[in-house]
Amino acid sequence: MPLWSMDDWQYVERQVVTDPKGRQWSIALMDVLGQAEDPEVPSSLVELQYAAGRYFALVYSATGTVQWERGYASLAEATTAYEHLLVDVIEGSFDPARPVFREDLED
Repeated sequence: MPLWSMDDWQYVERQVVTDPKGRQWSIALMDVLGQAEDPEVPSSLVELQYAAGRYFALVYSATGTVQWERGYASLAEATTAYEHLLVDVIEGSFDPARPVFREDLED
C-alpha cells in the first residue's frame, strides 16, 4: 500500500518555494470541501460545519509535516494569507521550521 502524501490533496493553489537557508517548503491554499470525494455542491450541513474555516492556508515540508496552518471563512481571506506566506517564506521573514505558539486559544 503506498504511503499517503500531502501532495495527494487537491489545492486551489500550491507552490514549492525555497527559503534563504535553502530549504524547500510547500505553500498551499486548500478548500477542504473541494476534495475529490466531496460532491460539487456540498450540503448545507457540511457548509455550516466548515463556515469558520473552510479554506486553509498552510505550509508543509517535503516530508509532509504541516508546519503552519490557519483556517479562513472566505476564499479572499485565505488567498491573502497564502500570498503573504509565499513572500514571507521566500524573503525569510517567516521561518516555518520555528514553532509559532498561538496565544489566542482558551484553556
